Amino acid sequence: MKKCKCGNPIKDPRHDTCYSCFQKRRGGSAGGERLILKLPADYLNKGYFDDRGYLRAGIFKEEAKAVANVLASLKMTATSLRAFYNKLKAIENRYKSANNNFELVKPNLYAFERDVAYQVSRGVVSEAFREFINKNSALAIKGPKEFKGFVEHFLSVLAYFKDYSTK
Repeated sequence: MKKCKCGNPIKDPRHDTCYSCFQKRRGGSAGGERLILKLPADYLNKGYFDDRGYLRAGIFKEEAKAVANVLASLKMTATSLRAFYNKLKAIENRYKSANNNFELVKPNLYAFERDVAYQVSRGVVSEAFREFINKNSALAIKGPKEFKGFVEHFLSVLAYFKDYSTK
């Protein structure tokens, strides 16, 4: 049987810590201060593009992994994440079918934020997910290029999410 750093047995081999250490780290009844998981303070401060106007590697790699890790740690379900990604793709499809008229789909991005707020109030998704959506929506509203950056970044988060949600 696998053992934790503290010496206690780990019942589920998929985990790296015992239940007691997990509770301490998460701030449960056995722990001290509650661990508050949030997006990095500098998340998307550089936007989606580099100095030459190309999508930055960070939105595909490091920043996407950081978001996926936070969301998985907060027990967001892959189903919820995929549902919101599908909504974003539906907005993208409306944009394409509207002859790339971005002004026609802007209200859909505002409604996207509203839908996330509703799910936060129901306890379906976390406040960190709302922060992720709100920061990205604020950038995506600027124009079609930024909107494409949001779609690509969200896809990267979705791709890495499974890596972190099974740990």
